[in-house]
Amino acid sequence: MTAKPLSEEKMVHLVRNALLVAGQEMGNGDQWPVVKDTIYKIMKDWEDLKIERNVHAEMKKHIYAELDEMDRILFTCTEEQRADAAPKLKQLREIYDAYFEPVDPRHISIEEAKVPVHVKRAENLLMSLEGENNG
Repeated sequence: MTAKPLSEEKMVHLVRNALLVAGQEMGNGDQWPVVKDTIYKIMKDWEDLKIERNVHAEMKKHIYAELDEMDRILFTCTEEQRADAAPKLKQLREIYDAYFEPVDPRHISIEEAKVPVHVKRAENLLMSLEGENNG
C-alpha cells in the first residue's frame, strides 16, 4: 500500500500545524508573535498564489477565445490584409503558447537571498522541532 502524494493545500496546512507544534514545544515564551506572524504570512502567500493561479487560468481562457476570434476574422479579410495580419497573429499565438506553457520544476532555481524572511523563519522553527525529536 503506497501513500498518496499530498496536495499543495494539505502540505501548506501541514506546515502550519508543524509551526504551531514547534511553538508549543518551545513553551509559553516570546516566540509566539514570531510563530503567529510566520504562519500568517505563509497562509497569506498560499492564498495569494491561489488567486494568481485563478487569474492566470482566466486569462488563458479569454485570450485563447480572442485569438480564435481573430482567426475567424482573418478569413473575412482581403488577401492583402490577410498577408499583413497572418504573421502577426501567428506571432501572438507563439507568445500565447510560450506564456502559458507549464514550467518544468527541474528548471527552477531559487536564490537564497530572494527567499522571504518568514520562509527562512519557518524552516528554522521546523528544524528546531526536528532537532528536539532526534535528540
